[in-house]
Amino acid sequence: MKTLNKILFGLLLLCGVSTAWPQEPGVQSTNLYAPFASYQEAEDALRTANIIKVKDLGTGITHPMKVYLQRDSVEFKAVFKTIDEHHYGITKMQKNSEVDFKDSWMYEIAAYEMDKLLGLNMVPPTVERIYKGQKGSLQLWVEDAMTEKERKEKHLEPPDVDQWNRQIFQLRLFDNLIYNIDRNLGNLLITSDWKIHMIDHSRSFKSLDILKAPKDLKLFSKSTMESLQNIDLLKLKACCSHYLSGPEMSTLLKRRDIIVKQYQTLLAEKGPAIYFPWN
Repeated sequence: MKTLNKILFGLLLLCGVSTAWPQEPGVQSTNLYAPFASYQEAEDALRTANIIKVKDLGTGITHPMKVYLQRDSVEFKAVFKTIDEHHYGITKMQKNSEVDFKDSWMYEIAAYEMDKLLGLNMVPPTVERIYKGQKGSLQLWVEDAMTEKERKEKHLEPPDVDQWNRQIFQLRLFDNLIYNIDRNLGNLLITSDWKIHMIDHSRSFKSLDILKAPKDLKLFSKSTMESLQNIDLLKLKACCSHYLSGPEMSTLLKRRDIIVKQYQTLLAEKGPAIYFPWN
């Protein structure tokens, strides 16, 4: 049945028909760690599996590489990124003047670790690895996904609007927390169950104690906010001290405080209406 659904969906797209991806009742959410059973297993495989082949991904300005790996009988793919640029003065990047421009593979790992602390399960497993003497981030490849850009071009709409909006507000909170300046339609991946996967965070973690887009924070997950408030400097250092500087961690916590204050203000004004239909 699943194979037939995929075939029918492909034919509809070829015919230019706008539709949602077929979804069977009770379908489970995509395993973010596939083909592995847990994030621990995925991380271990990314660190230790044999690298079979590496090729230029051909997309993105950070020149990532697509890596083919194998551990025992399991073959899987990942993205290897080695860029590490820091310009602390005013620099000209992509025709825009920017202060404190940073683009580093280390932020890919820090973003994944922050995703785990918040319990979002929206950033694919990402670890540090060395290939041919060069250190970088290795992130598990998301299979069978389209970008948000492709979704819009095909005029596809999610079958569950509440679930979709919940993910959108979660990623907005995440991008404000890590001060991500490079969110775009090409680095949001959507799998057939309409799960959003966030990638490309190498331009995040600016040392700024303000939010990038505070107006985006209107709806919240109660459980996510509890996790956010439980983050402290010790927890940050435990997972991110190798990838974030002291000022980067300090300003992240200041942004966290701003988010929490805005959340508490809205909760006092509007009550439970600021929560998703489920948490």
